[in-house]
Amino acid sequence: MRFQKKVPAPSAIAGVTLFLAVLTVISAPLIDAHQLVILRASDEDARRTSTSESPSKLNQEPQPDLFFPLTPGTWWLYRGTVQWTESETNRPAATHAAIKMQVERVIQTTDFTLAVISGFPADLDWSNGQVDPKPSLLIETRDHEVFLHDLPPDFDYAKLEKDAAALDKFLSQENLLFRWPLKKGMKFGDPESLRRPDDRYCWVVATQQMKILKEIKGITPKPAEIFLLQFVTNPDDEQMELSPGIGILSYQYHHHGTVADTSLTLVEFHPAQPPPVAPGAKP
Repeated sequence: MRFQKKVPAPSAIAGVTLFLAVLTVISAPLIDAHQLVILRASDEDARRTSTSESPSKLNQEPQPDLFFPLTPGTWWLYRGTVQWTESETNRPAATHAAIKMQVERVIQTTDFTLAVISGFPADLDWSNGQVDPKPSLLIETRDHEVFLHDLPPDFDYAKLEKDAAALDKFLSQENLLFRWPLKKGMKFGDPESLRRPDDRYCWVVATQQMKILKEIKGITPKPAEIFLLQFVTNPDDEQMELSPGIGILSYQYHHHGTVADTSLTLVEFHPAQPPPVAPGAKP
C-alpha cells in the first residue's frame, strides 16, 4: 500500500596566524553522515544500506516506544479540502472536508503491536468529501517497521489473535510504510524501485527538519522533529508529514490528470490514557 543524499559535511576551517601571537587553529570536525535504505521483502536479504544526513539533536524529546500512539480511544482530527471531477459535467469541484482517525482496538503480541484504526486520511482520496471512515490495520513490529493495510468491513479480528500465519499477508513489502528512526534519504520499496535514480515508485523521506508544533488542539506548542514521506509516480503523488509520538501531521494526494486532490492538516490530537495497571500486576 502506498501511503519515500549525502549532504556535504562542513569543511575544516583554517587557523589564522597573528603577528607576535601564538598560532591558533580553529577547526570544525568532519561529520560522518549515514542513511539507511530499507527493503521489506519475503526473503532473508531484505535490507540495503546507504548514507544520509544525521538528524539534529537540538530540543529532541526521548524517542517513544511506538511511532504512532496506539492506545484504544486515541484520535486525530484532520481538516482541509477535497477536489474531484463531477461525473455529470466533467468539471472540477471542491469542498471543505474533515475526517477523524481513531484507534478502535489494539492487539499486542511479543513481536507486533496491531491496531485497528478507522478514518485514515487517504479514505478521502477520489471522493467528494463525504465518506464513511473505513477500517485499516496499522502494525508496528518490534524492529519498528510500520505497515498499513485496508480491512474489509466483515474482517474476522479473532484470526489476528489466534493465527500468527494470518499476519503474513499484512507484512508484505507492498504494505510497508517506513521503518524508524527516520532519516532524510531513506527509501522503502521493492528492489527495482529502490535502484531508480529519480526516487520514484517508492516511499522516500524527502525532508527532515525541526519545527514548532502550534495551533493543534491537544498539543502544547513545542519543537518536534518532522519528516516528509512521499511516494511519486507518473500519474499521481502522495505525501505525509510525520512526527514520532504523534503520527501524521498532514496528508496530501494529487492526481496529475483528472482532478482528484486531497489536502489535510492535523487540527486536533487526543491521546487516550492507557488502562490502569492492577495492583500487584507488572506494568
